[in-house]
Amino acid sequence: MKRLPSILLIVIAIAGFWLAGELQPSLIDMRRSYRLDQADPLENSPPLVAFTTVALGGFRGIIADILWIRASKLQEEGRYFEIVQLADWITKLEPRFSQVWAFHAWNLAYNVSVMLSNPEDRWRWVRSGISLLRDEGLKYNAGDAQLYRELGWLFQHKIGAQYDQAHLYYKQAWAREMTDLLGGPHPDWNALIHAQPGTPEFATRQRMLNEYKLDPTIMAQVDAQLGPLDWRLPQTHAIYWAWRGREFARGFEAVAAERMIFQSMNESFFDGLLYFDPASGLYVSAPAPDLLPQTMKAYHEAIGKFPDQPTFHDAYRYFLREAVVILSLFNRQDAARTAYDELCTISPDDKVAEGIDGFVRNDIASRVDDLPLPQARSLMDNTAYQSYSWKALGNEETARGYDALAHLLWKTWATLPANRANSLPPISTILDAAFQHANSVFTNTTQQANLGTRP
Repeated sequence: MKRLPSILLIVIAIAGFWLAGELQPSLIDMRRSYRLDQADPLENSPPLVAFTTVALGGFRGIIADILWIRASKLQEEGRYFEIVQLADWITKLEPRFSQVWAFHAWNLAYNVSVMLSNPEDRWRWVRSGISLLRDEGLKYNAGDAQLYRELGWLFQHKIGAQYDQAHLYYKQAWAREMTDLLGGPHPDWNALIHAQPGTPEFATRQRMLNEYKLDPTIMAQVDAQLGPLDWRLPQTHAIYWAWRGREFARGFEAVAAERMIFQSMNESFFDGLLYFDPASGLYVSAPAPDLLPQTMKAYHEAIGKFPDQPTFHDAYRYFLREAVVILSLFNRQDAARTAYDELCTISPDDKVAEGIDGFVRNDIASRVDDLPLPQARSLMDNTAYQSYSWKALGNEETARGYDALAHLLWKTWATLPANRANSLPPISTILDAAFQHANSVFTNTTQQANLGTRP
């Protein structure tokens, strides 16, 4: 009889363990549903990751902390190559620690890459940072909005912006990869989504999913809402990854996801028309006026979700000011009026009181007034060159837009005090030089020049 309580306790304990085992799957599903886990339990992980996560147990954190301290010291000393190996060890010890993935990718793409002078070598490290987040970090942290944001940032800033001396090489390299993958700027989403095994579309779909983690269904959703976008451009991929992360984003990350989407749409509007020749590497971009409604929509959605974010309102006003000028010069008068009316509604100040023509003149004047002479001349040279480049490519509308801008820049400069105006050569001289430059570039590429003689 004395043993009965002990036996009863043992039975209860066994029943408790059994019930715990039975409830474990449903508990995991609930944790996933309420986003209490960053990702599903590790599956099919490399042997080293499996060993460290199971065998070392709680000691993993202690070892990772020691390595972090060492990595911080190396960071202060600028010894970035050594950090690469340390960060790799830390990711093996703590695969669910999103900060180390973000740190490691940033180190590869920003710190290590700039230590090399060859653009091809730099691109290899930038590409490694992208692959690290996309192929490994998100594998173990599929619900971590921060990693989606960090990945989008590499496309938006490291590749898409112009702060790195090798930025043009990065853009060309990525455009070449996407051309090889997708065949052009606008894939056939329906064919890819419903592709059958054994077809070329199915092979492309599998490569998109496995190699680039690009889901055609989600890409089609992005295009339906904000496109058509050019999928050879880095800003489009920034939108894609921000879109993917928005599902998991809360608080700051939700704000950051919306900001990345409208910023990248902004960049697509001003630089989203692309001519790219993979054979020669010729990469020429220009504004894409047709994206005005979609860009405005992206701003409206972000402001609607976060009306108390003053930076969203400021960014929208700045976009509209820039858009009115571009659309006017590119002879998109209806679109320019749409942007101008919106600007007058949300920002009814003296700067928009003179009508579109006066607004454009004042805006151009404010751009060149404080520019040193070399920068002003460079701006005019580049604008004229863009005009002849797009003429050679057969896009007369874009060519006329840049030509109008070049003339307006010169005319505005000429109204400034005489000591500045007299320093500039005649506009015909600037146009002649740009024509010769464009003619030289295009006759040395696979693209046949279509310039004729300069008027």
